[in-house]
Amino acid sequence: MVKEIIQKERKGYITGAIDLAREKLESALDAYKRGNYGQVISSLYYSYFHIIKAILYKKGFDPASHEGVYALLNLHFVKSGVLDKRYSRLFERLHKNREIADYNPVAPKFDNTDANTFISELSALLPEMIGIIKNYKEYTTKLTKSLNELDSLM
Repeated sequence: MVKEIIQKERKGYITGAIDLAREKLESALDAYKRGNYGQVISSLYYSYFHIIKAILYKKGFDPASHEGVYALLNLHFVKSGVLDKRYSRLFERLHKNREIADYNPVAPKFDNTDANTFISELSALLPEMIGIIKNYKEYTTKLTKSLNELDSLM
């Protein structure tokens, strides 16, 4: 199910999602410093999830599930050619690896190479997504700063 967000409510939704994305990047940064790379991947997933929700909110959509976020990303941004398929592929891979990191006690542990791969990919894709929500510079600047801090650890 997808709730429609009226125009006057969108700013609050968008700024809230950007703040959540930044908080999750800061969690990823802390986890990276501790060497907890599974937590880095989980936090990166949630950061990316909230960034995607911000661009969906800008279009007036509030999906009720992770699957809804993925479906609307594909429908309104990837299939329309606004964003490349890399964006949905990153979502798929982060989602799968987040579930492994969070729920599978017998899965092999993630290492810094795994985390660095996702950090690099997110760093490459984030600027275009920020371009979609360009009217929120004071919020996206903090988000970009957090990602750059994480990127500098690699």
